Amino acid sequence: MSRTHYGACVVLWIFSLVACKVPEVRVTCIFSKDCILPCSFTPTNGDVKIQWFQQEALIFSLQPPGQRFNHGNMSLFSDSVSEGNASLLVKQVDTRSKGRYKCVVNNVTVTYVVATVEAPIRTVSIDINPSGLIQCSTKDVYPAPVVQWSTEPRLSHALQPITRMAPGGKRLFTVESILKQQNNSLDYIYVCNITSKYATHTRTASLQLQEITGSEGKDLVIPCKAPKKLQSFSLVWTFTTANKTTDILTYDSQTHKSRSLWENAELEDDNALKGDVSLTLENTVGSEHSGFYTCAFSGAETRHLIQSRVVITSARQEKDFVRYNLWMLGIVAGLIALLALTLVVKRYRAKSKRNQESAQEDAEMQSMNPDKTSEEPQAGNKLTTQASASHS
Repeated sequence: MSRTHYGACVVLWIFSLVACKVPEVRVTCIFSKDCILPCSFTPTNGDVKIQWFQQEALIFSLQPPGQRFNHGNMSLFSDSVSEGNASLLVKQVDTRSKGRYKCVVNNVTVTYVVATVEAPIRTVSIDINPSGLIQCSTKDVYPAPVVQWSTEPRLSHALQPITRMAPGGKRLFTVESILKQQNNSLDYIYVCNITSKYATHTRTASLQLQEITGSEGKDLVIPCKAPKKLQSFSLVWTFTTANKTTDILTYDSQTHKSRSLWENAELEDDNALKGDVSLTLENTVGSEHSGFYTCAFSGAETRHLIQSRVVITSARQEKDFVRYNLWMLGIVAGLIALLALTLVVKRYRAKSKRNQESAQEDAEMQSMNPDKTSEEPQAGNKLTTQASASHS
């Protein structure tokens, strides 16, 4: 991949300045691979002197007698120099190979080459570390890439990952990005995108969590379906317990062939053709089959994991569980009955109190009414006596 630009140069020829255009070519070299820095010129019958400079330092020279000056990992295509090919072959480039080059033929600058070096992102891993954080990582990348997190469905608030990039051997970067799980992690798919600095490619890894409970001695199906956008993939089922991971089964969507490493583990072939690669475990045993099962899809640029926490309960555990539930149910029912009884007693007492107060008020009213009736006849008799006396 290259792009050509033009810079100005000035050539002194016949005592006059003549402006000319010197092409500038951009080349991306892949780390540890051979890379060609292009340069061509108009061939002549005379001797040819070719020089290559990196950041104005002479790194390669081909003198007319055929003498060479170079760093050992650079050479010309000697068979085609006479045809005007002065391209430089740089073998097994590293990070020091990047920079601005200049191709000079017979003391005239012919081409500028801007070379970038890239160690592509090969794979991306995603998993849950011992601290319970979701971790996305890659290694041997150059230059430092860009890491972005997202969820499906999308969260209303922004994620706050912590990303570390450290140069290691050969100046290549190791990338680790960690993200805290959401409170309701089972409802989301976590997606990690790592993109090269030059945006030439992106690698994606995603993780989905689920919990499953099975009964000892019975068959258990651990669901796993390929993402719709993943048409071609390889699949590996693994089992992890006590920090030890073992392979269970492999499957290839192109050949439609599976290989089981466990005698009691299998896929349904017809379902696998449709992307349903759910794992069936026969005659499960709690002490052997309880743990974390990971269904890992690997595509050309994508890696998708479905991690299932599986708990296999024994018949005794189920009976104890039922007894415990019945015991708890009895306690809850007793508390509800006690609460209802308390409310009935409170209402009864309140009603009795109101009745007593009403009866007391009635008694007080009755005790007050006889006094008033006795006073009224006395007043009447007094008036009658007064009238009789007056009449006499």
